Amino acid sequence: MIFIGNVSLTADEIGVESNIYAGEWTKECGIDVYYKWREETDPIGFEIEMKRQIEEADAHARKHSVSKPKKMMDDQLFWEIISLLDWRKEDEKEIIEAAIRKLSTFTAWKIRHFEETLSYKLFLLDTEEHAKEMGEDCVAPQDQYFSPDLFLYARCAVVARGKEVFEDVLSNPSKMLKDTEFKILLSLSSEAYYLKLGKEFEYESGCSYETFSNKEGWANTL
Repeated sequence: MIFIGNVSLTADEIGVESNIYAGEWTKECGIDVYYKWREETDPIGFEIEMKRQIEEADAHARKHSVSKPKKMMDDQLFWEIISLLDWRKEDEKEIIEAAIRKLSTFTAWKIRHFEETLSYKLFLLDTEEHAKEMGEDCVAPQDQYFSPDLFLYARCAVVARGKEVFEDVLSNPSKMLKDTEFKILLSLSSEAYYLKLGKEFEYESGCSYETFSNKEGWANTL
């Protein structure tokens, strides 16, 4: 893949709807090629840009992070819902379908309590030690690019695998799942809420799950 730069739209092209699939493919796959190209052709500029992104993510986390969770769901019930994730399916939406249906049978407040519990567990995994063990894209001393978003999605994969895996990884960062993510877990509450009430899910958890929110977990870095 060759980066060709930005070409202005012609008058005929302005207002034409873009190809949605291609857009999604670019976000998931093309960005890696772009980063590699930037690193090879403009290493100084690339390093400055990466540091700026991390600083912006850090600033966002500091602004929105609160270390005290609100009302949470009963832990056993939370893990019962997580256990409904069907790993026999290949499509991620199908994997979480049963969990969405189950969560939608609860009250709106219970759905919020589930979201609070999920946020807090992701918050607990938000530590530098866990980030060092996430695989190829881990935090490393060589100043290589580290994606706060990828680390969040990697933490989602840990929670999605259930109570035993979560508690094992939480107490032993070296067992962090490698090179895997499960971003769609973040949509479970909103999908269940919409299924139940037909409304968008608007809720701000007491503990932010964004990377760098757990200040104690990044005490040596922040």
